[in-house]
Amino acid sequence: MQSYTTYKRLIAKTVIISLLTSLAVAFLYGIYIKKRAVDDLARVDARKTSRLAFEALYSAMEKGWSKKELDAIIVRLNEVEPQMKINAYRSPIVAQLFGDHNNDKQMRESDPMVAKAMQGEDILTGDDEIRYLYPIVVKQECVSCHTNAKVGDINGVIDVRFPVANLKISLTTMINSFIVFFILFTIIIFAVLYYKLNELLVQPIKQFILMIQDIISNNDMAKRISLKTKIMEVKNIENYFNKMLDSIQDYYEKLQELSDRDYLTGLYNRRKFEEFLTYEVKRSLRHRHKFTILMIDLDNFKYINDTYGHASGDLVLKEVTDIFSSNLRNADILARIGGDEFAVILPETPYENGHAVVEKLRASLEATPISLMFDQVSLTASFGIAEYPEQGENIESLLTGSDLAMYKAKRAGKNTIARADQSDQEMASEIQKKGEFLRRAIDEDRVEPFVQPIYDVKSGDIYGYEVLARIRDGQRYMAAGQFIEVAESLGFASKIDHIILTKGLNAREEREMWNKRFFFNLSTKSLFGGEYVDVIKSHYERQPKGEHTSGVTIEILEREAIHNVNGLMDIIEEMKKVGISFALDDFGSGFSSFVYLKYFDTDFVKIDGEFVKNIAVNEKDRIFVKHINQIAQEFGKKTIAEYVEDAETLEILKEIGVDFAQGFHYGRPHQI
Repeated sequence: MQSYTTYKRLIAKTVIISLLTSLAVAFLYGIYIKKRAVDDLARVDARKTSRLAFEALYSAMEKGWSKKELDAIIVRLNEVEPQMKINAYRSPIVAQLFGDHNNDKQMRESDPMVAKAMQGEDILTGDDEIRYLYPIVVKQECVSCHTNAKVGDINGVIDVRFPVANLKISLTTMINSFIVFFILFTIIIFAVLYYKLNELLVQPIKQFILMIQDIISNNDMAKRISLKTKIMEVKNIENYFNKMLDSIQDYYEKLQELSDRDYLTGLYNRRKFEEFLTYEVKRSLRHRHKFTILMIDLDNFKYINDTYGHASGDLVLKEVTDIFSSNLRNADILARIGGDEFAVILPETPYENGHAVVEKLRASLEATPISLMFDQVSLTASFGIAEYPEQGENIESLLTGSDLAMYKAKRAGKNTIARADQSDQEMASEIQKKGEFLRRAIDEDRVEPFVQPIYDVKSGDIYGYEVLARIRDGQRYMAAGQFIEVAESLGFASKIDHIILTKGLNAREEREMWNKRFFFNLSTKSLFGGEYVDVIKSHYERQPKGEHTSGVTIEILEREAIHNVNGLMDIIEEMKKVGISFALDDFGSGFSSFVYLKYFDTDFVKIDGEFVKNIAVNEKDRIFVKHINQIAQEFGKKTIAEYVEDAETLEILKEIGVDFAQGFHYGRPHQI
């Protein structure tokens, strides 16, 4: 098992080793400096001393001093430096003429270094005590006294001895030596540290970065980091990063699954279904195969949700999924593309065979009762079939054709199978053209907000504006009624809602209309998408503080509210917390209108204009408007009358007590 260290231990080791190395090198280098200084200074001092001794003796001899006086000079020289000893030994030539001095003969015979010096060689020796022997060479001026000698002979040897401890090493030498030492030592230490840090820290990090870049560039979450290191911290980074990759991979796989599949049934969702459909179109075109797609809508599924609850409805959807799956081939593609809508691709299956499969699905669903709580329900569905390439050669036409066929089956009485005929295809072609027009209008930024003023009936002042969607087509503008149904059926409604909401709020800011309330119509998909909330919150954050300000109101249509009462109740409750108010639009157009006053915590009720526009001539409409206003106000709601087109209608509304009004009498929709 590989052992690891830590950066703390590594740093401690580095410091200790560096310190010990420094001390050891300094000690060894000190010894070297000392030895070198001893060698150099000993030679210099010894030679200098010997020369001085010789000059002193020579000067005395020139004056004709006696032997006794010469000995006295040597004694005095020794007294100058007590620890230094100077002796002079006569050579045989001098001894022959003047006689030996003290123990000269003994030293010449017993001391090999003296004997060697007598041969004319200067000698430096000793460790603790330096000994320097300096031969005295006969010069021309010496011959006059030393008549038996000739130039070049040796007259004697001066022997100088002194302890090493007395040597004084040069300060300059010491400073220069240690400067050089520390420079070299620092370079070596930094080189070692650079190498070790590069090996133990930089290289693992570099390797770590390269592996991350590889994972990112290849988008391969299955790869794992493997670092060559002996450092525990680096190993911990490797381990924890790999654990993080495990979590990311798990999250990525779940996210991928959620992006491709419906969370409830596990079937493919609409996006993935359209990907498979695109692939199947290309494959069938290449191999000249026919294939069939099915659109399935469960009949009366809302009754199950309303009667047994949404939890039971979810169980039914899972059971239906099992029924459909058990009657399809492995190669068939089954997807859930809406709340109670399913879609199927039958590869390499012409219409005749596809119809047989659909009949099998229909009969199996009808014949299989589904258990709910203490009850059983039988479920049916409406099936629409489209064949490639007869009903369309691209996914748009195939989806539109199968959708039309499904709606045709529903109109035929449900629990049936339908195929779009030529007239349906013409209708689908027209829808496609309108869809292309809408797509271009969105891409070219030709969707623009218009506003219609809403007045306070009592004061006659403008209370706010309803923001309406228009599409610029050349020099004219198309009203929402000309394109909104197609936009909803083709999935463009949410995009248009977002554009109108954003542009309308931007205009409110630019014109500083903070004291006017803005009313927006949003589709159910936009409401449940939730993206609009962030847009409105951001708008509120930019409102000036301390001034009288109004806000934003979302209008809900009764025909959209009926499909998800519980969901809308939750949305309204949540959004009112952030200052968004709600209005029930076209109130009175349905039989359930008054029920919504009980469940929806809205701030406004917009009375359907079909009742308002005739109250001056129709007594029943007037009574109806009067009772709507009365009930709404008893519930604490403000009322807004639509389609106010003349002064007489306005006067009647004042008498009834309606709070606000809008219509051609006040002004037509216009650009903001």
